[in-house]
Amino acid sequence: MESGPSKIGEAVAWWLVPPACREEILGDMRERYQGPARYFLEAAHVIPCVIHSRICRTTDAVVALMEAVSMYTAFLMATWWLDRAMLLDARTFAHLAIPPVIFLAATILADAYSDPQKRRPLKPVFGPTIGFALAYIVQATLNQWALSPSVFAWGSALSFLLVSTLRLTFPPITDRPQAANAPAFWQKLELAPPSLSLKIALLPCGILLAVILYLLGK
Repeated sequence: MESGPSKIGEAVAWWLVPPACREEILGDMRERYQGPARYFLEAAHVIPCVIHSRICRTTDAVVALMEAVSMYTAFLMATWWLDRAMLLDARTFAHLAIPPVIFLAATILADAYSDPQKRRPLKPVFGPTIGFALAYIVQATLNQWALSPSVFAWGSALSFLLVSTLRLTFPPITDRPQAANAPAFWQKLELAPPSLSLKIALLPCGILLAVILYLLGK
């Protein structure tokens, strides 16, 4: 019997397991190794459970709900300003939900896969940036479900600004001070000040807005 999993199989598992629990999970799987087939079956069962557990640890449900509502409102407002006739079609309200879902999913996964040992000043806006890129790719591949370029551009810009503000005010759970039996972060009357200056926080938002204005002006 082989002494351990193949380098390729373990490398794939290494990329799929979140960094916060990567060493422990891969070490346990290596100790229980009984062949390629069993290793694959165990990875297919363990890794989704680990990702789900990590999401539960890094995502505040209330903050996620605020982000979802703010993003959907941003796209609804952009449609109301730029193409109000679209709102006469009931299917438009489902179309408007596609970019916010992609934004939120990318943000949640970015928090789950973030390395708690690495503290970066712009870490809270990394997830929304990835979400914007993925939403743009999905919109480019859609046909009848795609939003108009102007609605998507302005909706994305407003969503990015709103979500970035929320995440700077309510940072991911892993970046907050931990205390036993403490109330939820959003329940506290006093909000902890952001760990970065306002100029640095608004820098990516300003760059994104400038790019969108440039694209709309072409």
